[in-house]
Amino acid sequence: MNEALAQPLTDYQVMAVVVAVAGVVGGLVRACVAYRARIHEAREATTRTTARVTWLIRITEADHDLVRIVERDRDGHREVELSGRDMPKSVGTGEAA
Repeated sequence: MNEALAQPLTDYQVMAVVVAVAGVVGGLVRACVAYRARIHEAREATTRTTARVTWLIRITEADHDLVRIVERDRDGHREVELSGRDMPKSVGTGEAA
């Protein structure tokens, strides 16, 4: 057997092993927290987008002469004008037999 393996670790070697293990565990915890934060942010953005689209549909379905929508978010600034008179009213769709 190798004599170097049979000797107990010195204090410095134990400290080096502890620091290395703590670094690995800390990195894994950091990666897990970052992953969960990204997932939470994506879920929140999806919920906001769904709510925004739902209300935009309700606004445009209402009988208005002109609808002006102004949005400001991290993607930029958007302005949209929808005129109810230029767009035809929705016609019932029927299936052909």
